[in-house]
Amino acid sequence: MSAGFSVIIVSVGNELLNGRTANTNAQWLGQEVYSLGGTVRRVLMVPDELPAIEEAVKECLARGPDWLVTTGGLGPTYDDVTLEGVSLALGVLLEENLEAKEMVLRSLSKLNMGADPRSLFTPERAKMARLPSGSIPLSNPVGTAPGALVKVGGTWMACLPGVPAEMKAMFLEHIGPRMARGKLRTLTVEVEVVGVPEAVLAPFVLKLARTHPSIYVKSHPRGSEEESKLVVQLTGRGEKGVADALSAKAELTSYLESRGASFMSRELESQ
Repeated sequence: MSAGFSVIIVSVGNELLNGRTANTNAQWLGQEVYSLGGTVRRVLMVPDELPAIEEAVKECLARGPDWLVTTGGLGPTYDDVTLEGVSLALGVLLEENLEAKEMVLRSLSKLNMGADPRSLFTPERAKMARLPSGSIPLSNPVGTAPGALVKVGGTWMACLPGVPAEMKAMFLEHIGPRMARGKLRTLTVEVEVVGVPEAVLAPFVLKLARTHPSIYVKSHPRGSEEESKLVVQLTGRGEKGVADALSAKAELTSYLESRGASFMSRELESQ
């Protein structure tokens, strides 16, 4: 299927790897990227360790995605080292960014009811204003730590916080609109089938996938095999993909009619 644009996600945090915290950020980002016409090609989870972060960023950039998004590790504590790991991977300095510093100070002034924010600008908080050289700072409308946006060859790299509310707000404000500039028309056809087991329908689903390589074809069982309920999803992007999805729908419904199966379909389109 035509991907529109490709995305790789690197989720940073020991808590993700030891099972203490579910990686809901990656799930949410996958949904958002898909709705914007893109495809998440892979998700990596790495610990709060400089060598692991550096290695993951280098590996992902070598794959040449349109976007690389990191989440987590932007805070004031000793183990928030994502931006340092990114700097190592890019071979640039981690340095104070004056615009990011002002963002942190504005956040502190809101949180401390008139106190001089500069008196609260501790080394730990100053750490949050240090970005890889050449980065564009991203304001955080929910929390304190700014994010960072940097272009690396043909890849845009966005570093976002791990706190879900902060990550979502910053993605919706800064990243989603940029991704949407290359959005393609997307059509998803869902055909709900009753009376044909998934294993029986599988060869025809495979035939559709091979006949229409520009679309995403997938069957999703609903209930047990004895109930024989499933949904076949056909998704195309761009004009050719949309046309192929409609053609595959016609072929599928014709096949189901020939077998006397009960089915209903719906089309979901986004621009």
